[in-house]
Amino acid sequence: MPQSSRSLGSLERSVMDVLWGATSPLTVREVQDGLEASGTHDLAYTTVMTVLDRLGTKEMVSRERDGRAFRYTAALSRE
Repeated sequence: MPQSSRSLGSLERSVMDVLWGATSPLTVREVQDGLEASGTHDLAYTTVMTVLDRLGTKEMVSRERDGRAFRYTAALSRE
């Protein structure tokens, strides 16, 4: 069963905010760019990838293969 957004850590919430604000699925690099643009976090690519992987384990994001990369979408609404 998916966890509620109240159980998200601050970094997980920031990543979810980027995904919730997106109009299409995002790559890790696009999520990283969104975090930097919001001024929230300046994180390494691998850190963002790890957070997205953990959110996937929690069933909060879904991912689809796009060539060699994955594209991520929020699996739950902000509400």
